[in-house]
Amino acid sequence: METVLVVDDEQGILEALADLLREEGYRVLTASHGREALERMAELRPDLVLTDWMMPVLDGPALIARIRAEPAYKDVSLMGMSAVDVSSLRHLYPGMPFLQKPFDIHALMRQVRKALDGKQG
Repeated sequence: METVLVVDDEQGILEALADLLREEGYRVLTASHGREALERMAELRPDLVLTDWMMPVLDGPALIARIRAEPAYKDVSLMGMSAVDVSSLRHLYPGMPFLQKPFDIHALMRQVRKALDGKQG
């Protein structure tokens, strides 16, 4: 079973995404900010980290930098989501998928599947 770590400081979004991903058959871990996400990753390495961009404590860019700096996480797929215009983020992080909030649930599921399939290939 593939594991997705969802990171978002908005509790309603976090719970809704976790429920949707569980319904699709994924094991889901959750965290309210980047530091908590790193703690979850130390317990169980996810296949995909789906992270909000603007969060307290440790934000999305800092979380991505910490994950990329850790060799043990080199196979973990990364996906960002943000309410700000993600086109500039796509330029800063080439190859990393981003979802523009609010997003369509079907688009989310397609992006998650694509990110996980890309990991396997």
